[in-house]
Amino acid sequence: MSRISWQVTGLVVAVAAAAALTLSALSLGITDRIEDRDESLDTAAAVLAELPEPRLVAVESGVRRGHSTTLVLHPAPGVRALSVALEDDDGETLSRAGGFQVFPLRDVPVWAAKLGIPDDLEAGEYTVRAIALRDEEAVEFSTSLEVQDYEFHSMEIALSPAMTSLRRDPDPERVEQARELRALLASHRQEGLYYKGKLEIPVEYRRRSAGYGDRRVYRYHDGDTATAVHAGIDMAAPTGKPVKAAGGGRVSLSEDRLISGNSVVIEHLPGVYSIYYHLDELAVSEGDIVRRGEQIGTVGATGLVTGPHLHWELRVGGVAVDPDQFVEEPLVDKVSIFSTIMDILRAQDESGVEHDERG
Repeated sequence: MSRISWQVTGLVVAVAAAAALTLSALSLGITDRIEDRDESLDTAAAVLAELPEPRLVAVESGVRRGHSTTLVLHPAPGVRALSVALEDDDGETLSRAGGFQVFPLRDVPVWAAKLGIPDDLEAGEYTVRAIALRDEEAVEFSTSLEVQDYEFHSMEIALSPAMTSLRRDPDPERVEQARELRALLASHRQEGLYYKGKLEIPVEYRRRSAGYGDRRVYRYHDGDTATAVHAGIDMAAPTGKPVKAAGGGRVSLSEDRLISGNSVVIEHLPGVYSIYYHLDELAVSEGDIVRRGEQIGTVGATGLVTGPHLHWELRVGGVAVDPDQFVEEPLVDKVSIFSTIMDILRAQDESGVEHDERG
């Protein structure tokens, strides 16, 4: 067996051990060749150090519009920053995100990025282009991504004269609040690594009064209409019902706003934020570090509303995505990242990279 083949096999075993998964669960079909766990981890680290140029790979080859996908750059020695962008055939940027380091194997870094897929994209093949700052040099990578179609619901909402005025009439304060929020949700802090697990539904609710991606028609009191896309999930619940943090993180905003009323924004990962609108009371302040399930406020009817409910939203790189995706799966799925790394290693091995037939 070639040296690189043996090392890749050793790395597979090491990753399985580090992830506390069985080899059969990873469907690798090999037996243990290294008995000592520390030795296997050291072997794996050595293999990663010898691998050739990094590759950019999408963990999910296809993703529906309105969801988020994970990009992995691996191996990534010397990389200090990563940015990714989703582009169409004309090279127009449709969404972008910054990267961050994860450590699936002891102290061996892997760079990942969460990329939001806008809900209005047409199904088809797109390009993900990445720029990595590596050893003071900017290096470009690219890969393809299939965006899958999805049909969203439609609904009509009748607004009272007061709600019509709040939504339609010019207001410099409202415009400035919207600008500041957009800037916050598009921001990326590499140090903002607070929570990687699954999200939990933040309130016990009676019913969902609106879903993510709903195509809305607002009917104003004078008969005029306007259209919009609902960026989150509305959950009808009694005023005063506790609202909890969907995941751990840093409170980036806690204030009363004209449209969204009492509002909280929590940073979970670099560029990944959950949002809670129309609260009756605020229980946290900007800068607080909260745990998953910790109370951050209570259900209310503040701002532009027709009744008490919680509006829950998730933004990835500034793009609104379906929060339900991460109730079912973690924000950072280490098992999927491991599997992606294995695919990279196998592809490199099968191509005959750095074979040493003395092995």
